[in-house]
Amino acid sequence: MNSRARRGSGGDRAPLMVSPDGYVRVTAAGLRAVPLAHLLSELDADQNLPPSTASGACLASIAGYTEWASQTTPALSIGWDWRIATSGCRVRYERHGEVRSNIMLVNARCQDLGELATLAVLGVAVDNLEWERAVDNYISNRYACHLSNITVTESRPSL
Repeated sequence: MNSRARRGSGGDRAPLMVSPDGYVRVTAAGLRAVPLAHLLSELDADQNLPPSTASGACLASIAGYTEWASQTTPALSIGWDWRIATSGCRVRYERHGEVRSNIMLVNARCQDLGELATLAVLGVAVDNLEWERAVDNYISNRYACHLSNITVTESRPSL
């Protein structure tokens, strides 16, 4: 049995390893071959919104962050901030800012593509991930207010 056959179908893919600088180096093709799963999402209570100058109105925003990871060893991790956008006719989740990751993309000769190129590719990967439904489900379940469990008692003074 040759060495390629022993390695299985991913024979050309180098094993994932954490480099001394903390990155897991992988090619773009290798990254596409590794499925990412939703790990967690949270609301961000630490928003620095500018004060509203409009009379009778205030700027309200819902934002948070999410983290996705692979089932590989070591795990590939990608996280980003999101906000709920309300412009236009529908409410939708949007990625806000750059991604954060332990991934450094490399070319076929295992040379780093660099931080800016890696962030650009990871941003496109996140935007194509269809992450919005998973985040919405997680946030909705995590922060749901179950009205059926609330008892309201009202006592009014009689006139």
